[in-house]
Amino acid sequence: MLATLLITVVMIVGSAALCRANMPQQGQVEGDVVQVFPTIIVIRDGRGNITILQLNPRTQLGGPLKAGDKVVAFITPYGVTSVQLKLNMATFP
Repeated sequence: MLATLLITVVMIVGSAALCRANMPQQGQVEGDVVQVFPTIIVIRDGRGNITILQLNPRTQLGGPLKAGDKVVAFITPYGVTSVQLKLNMATFP
């Protein structure tokens, strides 16, 4: 019984630590959208690192996002504040 409880606690704490490793605490993240879910956006940066952005009701989105879009996300200790499409200036005349 005690062993089962200990294993359960280790699994919960371990999975939480793994999730936190892919979620920056604050700053700016640029990359390509890999997947979009109602409350999560997964992006890959230029070095190939995957970042999981947990959206909340206050997160501002710069329009509908889809896989392949280039984005910039702004993150504070309170969560993701905005995810904006990154404009390619070469496409403007």
